[in-house]
Amino acid sequence: MNSNDGGDAMGNTALKEECTIQLKDGRLIGYAEYGDPLGTPIFYFHGFPGSRLEAGRYHDVAIKNHFRLIGIDRPGMGLSSIDPERTVLSWANDVAEFADCLGIKTFSIIGHSGGGPLVAACAYAIPERLNGAAIVSGMGPLAMPESRIGMAFNQKISIFLIHWMPWLAPSMMKLTRNMVNNPKMLEKMIKQLPEVDQVLMRDPELLKSFLGGVNEAFRNGVEGPAQEMKLLDNSSKSWGFELENIQYPVAIWHGTVDAQAPVSHARIYARLIPNATLRIIENEGHLSLIHHYFSEILGGN
Repeated sequence: MNSNDGGDAMGNTALKEECTIQLKDGRLIGYAEYGDPLGTPIFYFHGFPGSRLEAGRYHDVAIKNHFRLIGIDRPGMGLSSIDPERTVLSWANDVAEFADCLGIKTFSIIGHSGGGPLVAACAYAIPERLNGAAIVSGMGPLAMPESRIGMAFNQKISIFLIHWMPWLAPSMMKLTRNMVNNPKMLEKMIKQLPEVDQVLMRDPELLKSFLGGVNEAFRNGVEGPAQEMKLLDNSSKSWGFELENIQYPVAIWHGTVDAQAPVSHARIYARLIPNATLRIIENEGHLSLIHHYFSEILGGN
């Protein structure tokens, strides 16, 4: 395909958007379905903070390429119950049981931004269930010094605070929720993005989709996002597995001007995961890369 032909990555009509399944332990997992209901199943792991609705931006791309695209809420976000015992690795068990409930034996996975570590967890723990795995603009192990290369000063401060004062996570998530819903603060956030991402966020429809997906993460408060914030702050060694022990091939995609997850994060994944393939795209940002390349990432047309 043409490298800039991501199709209409906004989505029009979801197959289902307010769905839940119940796991054996009683917890609910929320999900939304987009694309072709008879297509190849792909599970979409949203960013942080985010929700299942994020996958809706790629509804039309999924239809075009005959993908059954399923966005899944992680614990404590959207329609999914909080999991007090949650770890990064426990997500793989949730995904396997979720797939069983839907009668899906094998599937592909894609994780954007904060969804990156969850793709790694599945590639480590349930490789026999996977048809493909991609980390796009993925957040790497934040405790590794290498992850700070190219990172904005305010992000470094945030990581420092959460590492040493994890009890601040709920307050920081409240601040994030307030910022995205305050027009002046949101405008300030947008201006800090690279130009290629600013262009997307100036699109009213895409901005509405972005805000809807983020706000859905806080549907039941800040506890779930705060829990994940603390989990993602830890190094890969405390995720419950080591990246070096992943045997499943993982595709790593990253833009050179990503201001939210610097390209150094992609290089960490590519260096540590034995069968990883790395594709760095010039002049693409955190949001623009997946918007422009979604079809190609999934092997579509």
